[in-house]
Amino acid sequence: MDIALVGFTRSYNDLRWLEMAGAWVAAHEPAMPWASATRTVFDLRGENGQNFLDDHGEYDAVVLFAIYNPPMERREFRQALGRRRGQTSLALNHSRETWANRLSRTRAKYLFVFRRDDSVDGQWLGEIDQYNKLPEQSGVFGVSIYKRRS
Repeated sequence: MDIALVGFTRSYNDLRWLEMAGAWVAAHEPAMPWASATRTVFDLRGENGQNFLDDHGEYDAVVLFAIYNPPMERREFRQALGRRRGQTSLALNHSRETWANRLSRTRAKYLFVFRRDDSVDGQWLGEIDQYNKLPEQSGVFGVSIYKRRS
């Protein structure tokens, strides 16, 4: 089993969200070997940062960790594009269409989108080709879960 961890920084919140995704999988898909899965980490930041949107891999599950997403018309968005340091880093190709297309191409059985107030969420992503969005789990640190159609 292969899992893509997107924006994973090993922060306290990221570790809790990873635990939550694992617990959800254990409860809903106990045959998936979450604990022993290979994990590929994507983080834009730093000299060796990796842009998930440019990746072509397929995964069994994808977990997004509060991907920064200011409104496109705001100055913060323009300042963040191409930034490779800090929590307000954004890929140059960041857009709703790019994210939805990339997530669809992963062919993952499940997509977990953990959020803060200023991050990518299921409402912003909307429909993703070949996926059904499960009922929202609300809260400031909520999660949107998508399941691939059979």
